[in-house]
Amino acid sequence: MDTEVEAGATRLRIQGELTDLLESSAALRTESGRQMLTDILGDLFEGPVHLNGSATRAQLLDLVRQCCHHHPAGLKWLVSALRVLDPYTPALDRLGELSDEWVAAKALPTRDWDRLREVLRSIRLAEGESAERRLLRELVRTSTVGKCEELPAGCRSTWTTFLYLANRNTSPNRLSPVMVFVAQLADRVADRAVAEELLRWNWRWAERFEVTDLMAADRRRPELAGHLRTDAVCLVFELDPDPVEPEKVTLSYWRHWAGSRWNGRREGDVEVALQDLEAEIDRVIAELEVDLGSAPEGVRSGSIMVEFVVPWEMVNLPIELWRKASLSADTVPLAVEHPVVMRSLERKRHSRFLLAWKQRWRTLVEHSSPLRSYWAHAYQDNDFTKMAVDLQEDDTVASLILSEPPGDRRGRAWREAAAAFRAGIPVLIWDRADCANPRFREAVNTVLADGALEDLPHRVAQLRRAALKAGPGEFPHAGHSFAVLWENASRLPEPRVRSWVPQEGSE
Repeated sequence: MDTEVEAGATRLRIQGELTDLLESSAALRTESGRQMLTDILGDLFEGPVHLNGSATRAQLLDLVRQCCHHHPAGLKWLVSALRVLDPYTPALDRLGELSDEWVAAKALPTRDWDRLREVLRSIRLAEGESAERRLLRELVRTSTVGKCEELPAGCRSTWTTFLYLANRNTSPNRLSPVMVFVAQLADRVADRAVAEELLRWNWRWAERFEVTDLMAADRRRPELAGHLRTDAVCLVFELDPDPVEPEKVTLSYWRHWAGSRWNGRREGDVEVALQDLEAEIDRVIAELEVDLGSAPEGVRSGSIMVEFVVPWEMVNLPIELWRKASLSADTVPLAVEHPVVMRSLERKRHSRFLLAWKQRWRTLVEHSSPLRSYWAHAYQDNDFTKMAVDLQEDDTVASLILSEPPGDRRGRAWREAAAAFRAGIPVLIWDRADCANPRFREAVNTVLADGALEDLPHRVAQLRRAALKAGPGEFPHAGHSFAVLWENASRLPEPRVRSWVPQEGSE
């Protein structure tokens, strides 16, 4: 049987099964229920949808055919409409699966689709549903190059996960996510005959879509899963000063699973008095810890990194020393358990700086040499134009070391920071007490010389923990007052509706 004949048979089977399931809905056994369904669909299609024929099955089959052919999202709309009309019908999950199969079969034509479905339904990657979903999540994350960090609820098996990926768009010059997924399955299944079948399907699709060169060159990036640090979650706080009441801020916060792209989920926006901010931060972190600790097996849990997006006037606050509540009276600083970094509200909200920032970040991430720093104290003559030229000419500079701690916007530190933002420098480092301290200089050289840009917050966290262990002394450890502004250009939390107005003199 050739591909077109097989494809036609597959489409007829899917339409027949969809009609069977619609017939099982109690809400559609009456003429008024079927008419209501067409009315809902008409709203979604923004045009008339009719009931044709006199018999119930004929009407439902024609309705399925209209949804299949009149709009790419027609079948998904059919499922959504039935969910509104008959939310408790057990057919909904299966209807959703069939609507996904309809799209997948059109996107990936093959002369033996039913055999493909049989093979994928037979594959089990692990014993138990939790372990199966955990492995599927890893495969999906790698197949999408980290763009999909959470497995949709409907992806309970290899087959349904295949259907989900078949509906995702393909990035330029990359294999489609579903083809990478199939290749990974072939590597994992124990039955080599099944593995060879999977690879044959993949190769036929590669020939059809003229990507055999990508297929031949693909190594499925085995190092990717480790690079994404998927055991870590980032809690991003944004502190937005109240323009009317200076003793208050709006605290917004997101949960972001570590990965190559921003996937943060906004968790809240609350008005908080400055005096209550430390306690509120602890409450939000505690909520995340409870969620991670009570998650069932197979749901990700791991270390928590904390980022604070703040205005310049707050950037020098030692937030890493804010306290976490304990069962006893002995509280501990955030720095004991979490990497903590500052971020700039000004940079985030000035879109003209995004291009330079993203370009430099990309260059630095791909740069394997030790991170280069630029020491602002070398230009005490206030020649900021020369500094701007230096920073612009050398795209391997990762950090600017401030010549003095941040103060008001009339000070030198703000002018240095503004020059860094214009050049896209992602890291600012300073000592909260004395930027000329030789121990501070030694600490800067240590944290920048050892490892990648993405891991800098973790190296700073180690420095701070070493300082906490050393305790106060005649010559305090550099980690006590070591401050860093570290900003990943691929992680940009969305703004609130109310716009923030920069203060006079800000960049």
